[in-house]
Amino acid sequence: MAQKKDGFGHEKPNEGETNDWITPKWIIDAFDTKAGDKGMFFDLDPCISMTQPYLTARNGYNAEQNGLLQNWNGMIWCNPPYGDNIGTWARMMSKHNNGIMLIFARLETSAWFDDIFTTADGFLFLKGRIVFHKPDGSLPRNSKGGVASAGAPSAFVAWGTEARAALIELCDEGMMDEFGVLRKSAFLDKAFYTGSRQW
Repeated sequence: MAQKKDGFGHEKPNEGETNDWITPKWIIDAFDTKAGDKGMFFDLDPCISMTQPYLTARNGYNAEQNGLLQNWNGMIWCNPPYGDNIGTWARMMSKHNNGIMLIFARLETSAWFDDIFTTADGFLFLKGRIVFHKPDGSLPRNSKGGVASAGAPSAFVAWGTEARAALIELCDEGMMDEFGVLRKSAFLDKAFYTGSRQW
């Protein structure tokens, strides 16, 4: 079986509808509980939607501003646009080394093997699939009119000690989703074996 390319698209049932899928607010709210006096946990979201209906960080760059070409500072939140450039975003996160990325847990891809496993400090895998929101903040619907979850499971990837610690806390506490379900998760540390002698 051939290894997947650098990125991956939003899989069915929402494939082709848009590459702009917004982080559910309950995820941002869970991180913000860790912010204390700062109010918001994240300082910058380099890939906010053009129509971002709620804040994910104090500052952000949209597609027209191209967050990949901008200066990054502080704690980063990165839910990158789906498509073939996930590895590029992961390399930027690794270089900045202070933030959390939310992407599909497509562990067989080159983005995971080449750019994430080799550089990240921690990984949080959420039980169940996330319902990402449309650019206007509404929920996607399936062909039967029900809420459509993502086409693959998701993972939070941390770079830096503060981001890693936040993922561990969320794993211990759980996260309450928009449907009132306490979402459990599993945390894996960088220390797990990645065949490091090969790198």
